[in-house]
Amino acid sequence: MEKIINQIKKIQKRDKTIANFNQSKITDAILKAGQSVEEYNSKESIMLSNKVVDMLNKVYKDRQACPTVEEVQDIVEIVLMKQGFIKAAKSYIIYRQEHNKIRKIKKEILSGKTTKLPISLNSLRVLADRYLLKDIYYEKIVESPEEMFKRIAKALAGVEKKYKKTKTEIKKFEKDFYNIISRFEFLPAGRTIANAGTSLPIVSNCIVLHIEDSMKGIFSSLRDASLLQQSGSGIGFPFHMLRPAGNIAKRTKGVASGPVSFLRVYNEAFGVIKQQGRHGANMAVMRVDHPDILDFIKCKSIEGDIKNFNISISLTDKFMKQVESKSTKPWICKFNGKRMKPRKIIRDKHGVVLEIKQIEITAKDIMEEIVESAWTNGEPGVIFIDEVNRTNKLPGIGRIEACNPCGEQFIHDRDVCNLGSINLDKFVKNEEIEWDRLKEVVMAAVRMLDNVIDLTTFSVKKINNIFKKNRRIGLGIMGFSDMLFQLNLPYNSKAGRGVAEKVMKFINKQAHLMSEQLAKEKGVFSNYDLSVYKNTGIKMRNTALTTIAPTGSTSMLCDCSSGLEPYFALSYTKEVMKGQKLHYTNKHLTKKLMQKDIYTEELAQEIVEKGSIQNIKGIPKNIKDVFVGSMDIAPIDHVKMQASFQKYVDNSISKTVNLPNRATLADVLDIYLLAWKSKCKSCTVYRSGSRKSEVLTLLKKSQPKINQIKNSSGKFCPDCGSQLLSQEGCFSCPNCGFGLCSS
Repeated sequence: MEKIINQIKKIQKRDKTIANFNQSKITDAILKAGQSVEEYNSKESIMLSNKVVDMLNKVYKDRQACPTVEEVQDIVEIVLMKQGFIKAAKSYIIYRQEHNKIRKIKKEILSGKTTKLPISLNSLRVLADRYLLKDIYYEKIVESPEEMFKRIAKALAGVEKKYKKTKTEIKKFEKDFYNIISRFEFLPAGRTIANAGTSLPIVSNCIVLHIEDSMKGIFSSLRDASLLQQSGSGIGFPFHMLRPAGNIAKRTKGVASGPVSFLRVYNEAFGVIKQQGRHGANMAVMRVDHPDILDFIKCKSIEGDIKNFNISISLTDKFMKQVESKSTKPWICKFNGKRMKPRKIIRDKHGVVLEIKQIEITAKDIMEEIVESAWTNGEPGVIFIDEVNRTNKLPGIGRIEACNPCGEQFIHDRDVCNLGSINLDKFVKNEEIEWDRLKEVVMAAVRMLDNVIDLTTFSVKKINNIFKKNRRIGLGIMGFSDMLFQLNLPYNSKAGRGVAEKVMKFINKQAHLMSEQLAKEKGVFSNYDLSVYKNTGIKMRNTALTTIAPTGSTSMLCDCSSGLEPYFALSYTKEVMKGQKLHYTNKHLTKKLMQKDIYTEELAQEIVEKGSIQNIKGIPKNIKDVFVGSMDIAPIDHVKMQASFQKYVDNSISKTVNLPNRATLADVLDIYLLAWKSKCKSCTVYRSGSRKSEVLTLLKKSQPKINQIKNSSGKFCPDCGSQLLSQEGCFSCPNCGFGLCSS
């Protein structure tokens, strides 16, 4: 193939700025147009791209100005038609029209503002709905994504003034912070994105509140929690600190109604508190040796009941050993040192206690109750509380009793952890991990999250007194599945788990080294003498540094997989706040299929319908092995991956073991036992189809195939990948509402 010498060095973008000319972008666009109508392959696309460059060289030989993007695209159309690829030319024209429409939609979403950042429509909608600042009267967006990132970077860099950094140093921090967040290499958690640089003082996320076992204590904690929820904080509560139902109150001689009764009171209170359109996120925890454990296990057996709480059971090593050995010994509970039998509590439809019976039951029987409930609707989750406390970084404060709403932060009473996640999708180049850049981003992220602590003031004074003494941060990851796709490694493989360990070990080590550096700059955290570091002599700025959060909305902003999770499917819908449904098709799979010249529109539609490629003919086995979704992965491999990450995580991990609908109760029990033996700190399972309302769902299988769609256009929606319908020059998506008219 004749090599074309490219004389075009620059190109004028639509916003009039000048950028370097990149021929590979032309080649990719031509390839997609050809593959969409099956007219030519990747080699021919390179030939066509060279002809475009050759024509550009001739047209601009004697011109001073550089070509514009639109002029280059015009020449692409001319070349395709001259070479006889009429179908591809038409496809390319429609592609241009679609993207013009997308640019208009983006401008509408941003209330007239624009962005140069590579943000998908789905991501932009989430950004606009949750994080971009709005006019308080008209709900009109008043900042662009770039301005939002500048707001965050400036606010977090400004904290350095407190530590007597120079203006030059602060400007350098601000630039570094802006670069890593605007490139989507790292994002702090939602409260930081929404509130940093505004008048709102809450930029941290996760809190645990203990509840004093008295009427005054219960409602005092409820008051504090309500104030915190109002500002957007998620809270965990150890309800096992409340006395069992039926116990007599010494002062009033009244009878206690039990922890579940007050859990319902808290749930109702939080139901009327809105956090920027969302109900409060909360976690209720109960130890398995609390006498009311059976009441607690079943408290969410009706779907939609106690909807403002997740619930988890703290399982002890003693309990797990009895379950594993199938011990016939009765399980004995205790409260305030008093040994008691578990109780069966009968309530009326309003939750009022009608009868309490002490029963003799084994640990195995109680585990069966937990397993059945989790199998039925995904709750409760389980916590391995002794493992949590074996790795407690602050043993001088006492035992840890509860965690935050998503289970990745186990912290003491009134402590807080602010979160942020590195997007591993951004650190692979030519199938190699970019370790040097990853190190730079880890260091900057630790400084940013440490500064979040200084920027935060809570409305509850006792929270401020504790969390600033401990200075916890929770640096985690997202986009891990994207990293594996780019490395051509299966999630459910020893090699995939090896990458998990290597990457997390590296991040954890660099984070700790950065905390040591910050300790030299700014001093150790106040409760240092109560920590495990005191005996080692290592000076640390932060009690703990790493955790892996679910990264729900932040991973949507980055268009990557959430946390350490595999993709739910390679094409799926996700329901977000206000019932809105967003649609996703995997970008790495599309790219791989195009590289192998096996991508077709029919194949793309089949993936949309099935969500998985495992049973699709024509896709090579080596691609099927790598591109697996959560339902393609055996439950045991989910647990093994969680355990691989947990080895190098200071705190804990938010992870769901997705099960097919056909999974048995025995499967769930096996997962719990494996997670406990593997030193995981928690475990959550979810069996597909066990709830009527699901956050993640595949597109309906009843969706018609291509040859069954009337007036099909042969084109696909840029938002969700569904077949576009055509009528009188207009195109519309029957799935998500995208529309386009050639006029």
